[in-house]
Amino acid sequence: MASHVGHRFWLACLAMLVVTSSVRAADSQQSVSTSEVPWRLADANLQYPVADAAISGGDILLTAGNCDGADCGDGVDCGDGCGKKKAKANPCAKSHKGVFYANDFSYLNDPGYNGSCLGDALKLIPVGQYGQWGTVDFGGQLRLRYHNEVGMGQNLVNPVGLRRFEDTQNDFLLTRLRLYTNWKVNDRIRFYAEGILADASDDNGRYAPRGIDRNYGDFLNLFVDVKLTDSTTVRVGRQELIYGVERTVSPLDWANTRRTFEGVKVMWNQGDWAIDGFYTNFVPPNANDFDEADYSRSFYGAYGTYKGWENTGMDFYYLGYDNQNAATATPGSGDFSLHTLGLRLNGSIDNWLWEMEGGPQFGRQSALGRDHNAIFATAGLGRKLVDHSWNPTLWFYYDYASGDDGTGAYGGFNQLFPLAHKYLGFIDAIQRSNVESPNLLLTMKPTKKLSLLFWYYHFMSAEATAVPSIGGQPTQNGSRDLGDELDIIAKYGISARSNVLLGYSHFWRGNKLTGPQDADFVYLQWTTNF
Repeated sequence: MASHVGHRFWLACLAMLVVTSSVRAADSQQSVSTSEVPWRLADANLQYPVADAAISGGDILLTAGNCDGADCGDGVDCGDGCGKKKAKANPCAKSHKGVFYANDFSYLNDPGYNGSCLGDALKLIPVGQYGQWGTVDFGGQLRLRYHNEVGMGQNLVNPVGLRRFEDTQNDFLLTRLRLYTNWKVNDRIRFYAEGILADASDDNGRYAPRGIDRNYGDFLNLFVDVKLTDSTTVRVGRQELIYGVERTVSPLDWANTRRTFEGVKVMWNQGDWAIDGFYTNFVPPNANDFDEADYSRSFYGAYGTYKGWENTGMDFYYLGYDNQNAATATPGSGDFSLHTLGLRLNGSIDNWLWEMEGGPQFGRQSALGRDHNAIFATAGLGRKLVDHSWNPTLWFYYDYASGDDGTGAYGGFNQLFPLAHKYLGFIDAIQRSNVESPNLLLTMKPTKKLSLLFWYYHFMSAEATAVPSIGGQPTQNGSRDLGDELDIIAKYGISARSNVLLGYSHFWRGNKLTGPQDADFVYLQWTTNF
């Protein structure tokens, strides 16, 4: 790695530590008991509604239909809590959330807690000799992931190898380090900084790294929170966004670089109601320079939740997305202003589970000289098979997102900023646009540490036009038969904060895809949080 890249990363790390430069432990001659440091009590914590409250995960979780709370990350049950939350077991294992600024180490204040996890000694450190300046946490994550990709594009040897479903094969390694510091000054003010270093090998010059593979030292989060009232907090600065089950807004943890924004967010929480309002600009990753917000791409809106119904949850939202950048050859890729309204309901009745989400999208496609009128919808019905020792859960889903037929208003749904990898196939060949897909999801837990997932999709295009891919757009004809995909994941928990994940996916081409090669994807991932 070039020397300037290394200097850039360590400069980012140094900047993260500046906000905690006043941290001093008590004199070696003097000990401070928990009873003497009220800044360590849970009532000194800020409140973070909607996206930030009780979000856990960061690793891929393999239990669906869980009504115990919102487990967000790459997991199939991310945000799938319904109604009132139950108490969480094993707080050490659940302390790291889908966004690290929502991490919860309050269990360390419990006199009855006798456990110990990697990194706990770096949490709730007093700032000032007696903690008069609050507490600070240090932590992070190290993740390694190996990919073997066949027919997934990004190949520099084959003349058409950048496209999907061509005769290509790549082997490469992704590495990622995240470091953060969280300084809670008091119950009104906190500062948070999180940096990232992400790299990818290139398979001896054969693999063309994706735009989400490399970032040689930058900030994912750099913000200040100010609690204005007991129910209202304002956040200003660079910040990741995460809402619901991440179908429309996500930090995209699967990506090596993750996803972040820059702007302001107001968070309000009163009883069973919580509403966030935000105005931000997207921050695209730049591997070799400090990332800067793209002020031509504004993302704004309001996201609310209601938790007052037993065994039922409700999310409702408005999301606006303005992209003033010039469009590429792909229709709907630039110079537009879009508005999305959404509603999500999910819940359970005994061992039956259900979920539905969808809404209209409207606006203007200025580059095309057309109005925009689209829609998306998802409906799912699940069943917990409680009589089996492996605790299997079976779901049937139907996903729909409108496409453009070339007449009247533009009809292709824009998927906004989702955790696209989690839905519609782990091979990432399908965006949530111009697609219909009945799919079956089965999860089970053979042992305490081992979880399994099986997900099968049948894909059809909603219109005869092309279905957009997540990079490496393949050649297509007028058929509506896209193909089928099978995803298999096995996850093993090494310890409370470390796991290994093995995945295999296969995509059978339908008549619509004209490339010569089906796609295969094998990956092995190790993650540890600290």
